[in-house]
Amino acid sequence: MQTAIYQVTESTERLIYGVAGQTIMVEARDDWAAKMIRELFSGWYLQPDSGAREALLSPAIVIGSGTKPPEIPRSWPQFEIAGSGTCFTNGQTSYIDIDGSIVAIGKPGHAVVEVWTRGKLESQTQALTRVVTYALAAALRRRRLFELHSGAVINPETGRGVLIIGPSGSGKSTLTVQLAAAGWHFLTDDVLLLSEEGDAVKAWPLRRCFAITSDTLAASNFLRDSASLDHLRGERDDQSNDKKQFLPHSVFDSEFREQCVPQALFFSQISGGEGSQVSRLSSAESMARLIRMSPWSCYDRTTAAEHLATLSALVKQSIGYSLLAGKDLLDSARAKDLISSYTRA
Repeated sequence: MQTAIYQVTESTERLIYGVAGQTIMVEARDDWAAKMIRELFSGWYLQPDSGAREALLSPAIVIGSGTKPPEIPRSWPQFEIAGSGTCFTNGQTSYIDIDGSIVAIGKPGHAVVEVWTRGKLESQTQALTRVVTYALAAALRRRRLFELHSGAVINPETGRGVLIIGPSGSGKSTLTVQLAAAGWHFLTDDVLLLSEEGDAVKAWPLRRCFAITSDTLAASNFLRDSASLDHLRGERDDQSNDKKQFLPHSVFDSEFREQCVPQALFFSQISGGEGSQVSRLSSAESMARLIRMSPWSCYDRTTAAEHLATLSALVKQSIGYSLLAGKDLLDSARAKDLISSYTRA
């Protein structure tokens, strides 16, 4: 194990959280960083863990605003990342630069992930959320928890877990909402964590809120008529000016589940047509699409082998489908009938 060489001062605060069956410690270098972590993590499925023994843990993330970041080796190979950032890496150590805030991953002699923010950024802003999200994802990869942009629901009749996978704007939140409105158990509409346990890959939710576009809100009879959404319609999702957040637990009558075993993978894309089209994918096609949705399975060489093995195991236990989502999926009953026809035992 590497020995961290950062300085622990009286203002350093250690925060311990449980997530997806794992425990992580965040070391905040100043009061602002501690407050920010508490606020951000309260919106995700990270539970403060007062029972964990601090002496047995080393910091997974060290974060602060008042110290000078390291010099980034600009001669290293670089690539653009989602959210207007750049990653510089030599394969073992990586630096992510997001508008002057730096995330260092695997720096020799230091904590696994260190974060230097460009001043005391405002809480819940897009810039701060991106920085912390990349840091958290890197730390979780080293605990064999791999991020995937996907909605997740469970067919209540068969118990089969269903992932709806795609980038922003692919319709995954819309379909997840419609299935939850139709009575399907829900986990998340946007980001989940994959872990391989025994002979099965499990999916765990990460973000508590659902986020939908104004068009989806206007087109969905269920959401339009939901009294639980009245006071939330003005709130804005930090990732998009057009998205609004709501807590699904107070909106849907269906049950929340903290994990599932996925057995069907729907790779979603909005078609713009009236009707939806579904076609089955080969295992190789499903794997290729998962890798495209999980670029760190190739970029982060330290965790790449385990990451790819988890994706491969997910493909083996699931059936993959290409979904060209049409306007018919804005109706909960039609969405349920369509996805049910592919997830029966």
